[in-house]
Parts: sequence; structure tokens; C-alpha cells
Amino acid sequence: MSLEDLNGALIALDVDGTILRSDSVLALRTSEALDRARQLGATVTLATGRDWVGVRDLLPTIPSADYALCVNGTEVATADGAILHATELDIDVARSVVATLRSVLPGVAFGMGRDGDLIGEPLIAQNLPPDVGHTKEVSDVTESFGPGIRDLVIFHPDYVEDLDGLHALCLRALPVEGLEVTYSGLPMIEIVPPGSGKDAGLAWLANHLGISNDRVVAFGDGLNDLGMLRWAGTGVAMGQAPAAVMKCADEVTTSNDDDGVAQWLEERF
Repeated sequence: MSLEDLNGALIALDVDGTILRSDSVLALRTSEALDRARQLGATVTLATGRDWVGVRDLLPTIPSADYALCVNGTEVATADGAILHATELDIDVARSVVATLRSVLPGVAFGMGRDGDLIGEPLIAQNLPPDVGHTKEVSDVTESFGPGIRDLVIFHPDYVEDLDGLHALCLRALPVEGLEVTYSGLPMIEIVPPGSGKDAGLAWLANHLGISNDRVVAFGDGLNDLGMLRWAGTGVAMGQAPAAVMKCADEVTTSNDDDGVAQWLEERF
């Protein structure tokens, strides 16, 4: 994608591990590069596993962002918080997932995003970084089930250093086919409704804006970015991303700590 291509393009940005450095700081260089891209006619959207609360607190530092795909694409929102599109996890399916995993994995803890709130059992609340957003702590997440469930998050203290193992266990045990099961920078597995994910949310937004996927460039570093990187006309993996992420991307930039998003954009300026 060249400088001219940025006019009318849609730029989708993962947050943690992509536009934020390892210390969760957005570099001025990255912010200025995104501002410049927007001035050249690009539309900027965040694409994150964070819920709206976590995104809302970040947006003042990214004035160039027009939209946000929250909770791994299950919500598409404007920068002022208006929800344009959302998918929900069926309540009975959510109950089945929780019951099944509790039976095969004693000690597991659950949380969920529901209508903009992050609700979690004690282990969830204790292991989420504060910049992700405030967690409403409950003893049993199922007691808070109701309409508007966006995702389930799963944590187990024995798998903090083995998310691949927890991911595989969840895939084997899940009672419902078609659920999206992924993880990114947190020590937790995330389950989102069938047919959702960052790629689905990004496709909806691009269609809403009348932008074809060949005019979309997406940046990401995690397994939850795979679908988005594949779907976008130009998928860019961060330099510190796992091999599986780099393999599916069209291009690889430098790491988030080296301002990889800014560097890729600057090369086109």
C-alpha cells in the first residue's frame, strides 16, 4: 500500500502489543503517525479484545480513532461510544460452556463482557491488568448471566505459562461447535459467539463504510488477530509476534517497542 492508497483506506489496529508498547504506553511517534494517516484520508479503527470501558479510557490518547472493534470484534462502536453492531453469546450456550469446563478443569475461573461491563470471578479480577478496565467482581459469573453477553474469559492458575495447553483443552471440551476460541496478551482464553471475531467485526465496518477489503490494512501481534490479518487486503504482523501470526501476514514490521506501526506508516509518508 502506497501513500496514495491511504486516502480512503481503513486502518485497523490491535491495541495491546501493537500500538501500545510493552509498558502499555502509546508512543508519541505512533500517535502522530496515525494523525498523519487520518489527515491523508484514512479511517482509523481500533480492533481489540478490550471491552468498551477499556477502550474508552484509551481513546483520549488516540484522537485519530474514528471507530473501535471491542471484545474481539463482537461490538463495533463509534469513538463516542455509540454501538453500531453487536453479536451475543447465547445464554444457554454460555451456561453449557461454564458447566463443562468446571467439570473437566477444577479451579477454573470465568469472566464475561456484558453490555459494556466486565464481570468476573475473583481470580479473573485479580489477574486482569488495571488498564484493561474495572472488573465487577462476583462469586459465580453464571449468576450475572443475561442478554448482552459478548464473550467469556477463562483463567486457571496452573496454565498461566501454558496458554497453548489451556486453549487445546478448551477446544477439546467445548460442548458447542463453531465458537471462536482464542487468546492474546492476557493469561486467559476467550470465547466469542460463532461467526464473530475481529475479522467479522472489521468486515462489517468496512461494508458499513463502503470500503472493500483490498483497501483495508490491519496490524496485529496475537492469535486473536489471525482472522483480521488474513481478511484485510494488507495484513501487517508486529516484529515480536509469534511465527504463526507472521506466517499469515502479508508484511512484517518492527516490534511494538520499536514503534512498528509508526515505522510502517512513515515509510509511506
